[in-house]
Amino acid sequence: MSKQKSFFKGALILTIAGVLGKMLGALYRIPFNRIVGEEGAALYGLSYSVYSILFALSTAGVPLAVSKMVAVYEERREHGESIRLLRAAFTLLASIGIVIGLIFFTQSDRIATLLFNEPQAALSLKMLSPAMLFSCLMAVLRGYFQGHQQMVPTAVSQILEQFFRVGTIFLAIFFLAGRPLHVIVAGASFGSAVGGVMGFTFLAIFFAAYYTRRRPKNEVEPAHQESSAAMVKQLVFYAIPISIGALVLPIMQFIDSSMDISRLEASGMAHQQALIQYGYLSSYAMPIINLPFIITTAVAASLVPTVANLHELGDQAGIDRNIRTSLMLTIILMLPAAAGLATLGMPICALLYDNPSSGIALSYVAFTVLAVGVYQVSGSALQGLGHVMVPMTSLIIGAVIKAILNFFLLARPGADIRMAAIATVIGFSVAALHNIYQLGRFAGWRWLSIKQLVVKPAVATLVMAACVTAVKFFFVDLIGRAFLITACGIVVGVVSYFVVLFVIGGIDRETLEKVPKVGPKLASKWGGK
Repeated sequence: MSKQKSFFKGALILTIAGVLGKMLGALYRIPFNRIVGEEGAALYGLSYSVYSILFALSTAGVPLAVSKMVAVYEERREHGESIRLLRAAFTLLASIGIVIGLIFFTQSDRIATLLFNEPQAALSLKMLSPAMLFSCLMAVLRGYFQGHQQMVPTAVSQILEQFFRVGTIFLAIFFLAGRPLHVIVAGASFGSAVGGVMGFTFLAIFFAAYYTRRRPKNEVEPAHQESSAAMVKQLVFYAIPISIGALVLPIMQFIDSSMDISRLEASGMAHQQALIQYGYLSSYAMPIINLPFIITTAVAASLVPTVANLHELGDQAGIDRNIRTSLMLTIILMLPAAAGLATLGMPICALLYDNPSSGIALSYVAFTVLAVGVYQVSGSALQGLGHVMVPMTSLIIGAVIKAILNFFLLARPGADIRMAAIATVIGFSVAALHNIYQLGRFAGWRWLSIKQLVVKPAVATLVMAACVTAVKFFFVDLIGRAFLITACGIVVGVVSYFVVLFVIGGIDRETLEKVPKVGPKLASKWGGK
């Protein structure tokens, strides 16, 4: 198998595993929230904000950085250097994992009180602490295998991790039924540790068998052997920008978990109500918001090597074309998704969670879908051009703005979680716009078409929103049930959006080809050909 075919096969395996993991990690929240109720879902959301950061790090930045360095060593047949890197990275990440895990285990009461303003979250943080170590260890082994073009171990470990985590969550609910709510939620949080242990165990066993069976031969001694410290420095240099990109949503969610409750209390809201309001955003709205990113994550991942290769060849026209079509695909899919979630927020939450009140948070945070999608794709284009630090800078700017808005808006008299949702949308939008501006600076503006990227999708979305609103308000008495309202709204919205988009020429053949699975088939019939 050629290297190119091997690359695309590996990318496909990791994409499928990522999709399955993301879907499993989101869909379980539907029955979970129904079982534990509003307060339980909010408590779980506090500890989950920590887990989501760990999960992003263990599946993104560190593995990619390790794999990049291992791939270079293996290309040179410097197999010993790959093992030295593995040992150095393992030592570093194990030390970090142990220290952070011990801090969360021994200081959980203080962290829960000072950071989350919720003492009942302490036990959940304590149960989560073992996951700190095993997430770090998995990241190193995943990177080692990916550097050898062995993607299956990473994919299987991701699925195992999520499967055992979700399984433990529901076992905890069953066996701890009747216990205090914070104990049940702590048992659910322990699922992250169980998933981490199982994922790491699989990787460790696979590594032992793999290394014994395929012990390298014809090893080449490096002309200049790097020190372990130099290896670690290079690893950190590669990992940080990639990790920041993967931490977009987790960082914003962590800001909410550490600020929302205390700032809502400052507005005069009672503590329990503030906790429930926070849960509406973190445990009801955000799992739904996460689902569309399955598409944009795949588009962004494919854009990095494509742009990097074209940049190496000096093909500016190819760079412009790929940036334009990737952004167009993102906008024409994410803009209607955001408008649909904003319009149907309450019926969707009534259908999924039997909790229409949480739909207000979903409606207000919905346009995060568009902002994050544009951020991801523009960030990938910048990384492909070699400007890996720009997306990190954009995220820092967006996060600071989000934190400032949270601080002031949530403390206003009469404020509720809608203010945090608005702050999230604004923070991500600023990050995305900063990426776009920097992309124009470095790649030029030839890829930008206001008419195709903004005007035409906006017109189609406005028509769609009007049609969905008509279904929601004029036919609510006729339809009645949340399921029928939601289903009819989605069908009417999708049909009206794409009909208008095609009529006004808002989508072209090249953009269609980038749609997974069905796109190439539709593009082949474009114009009757």
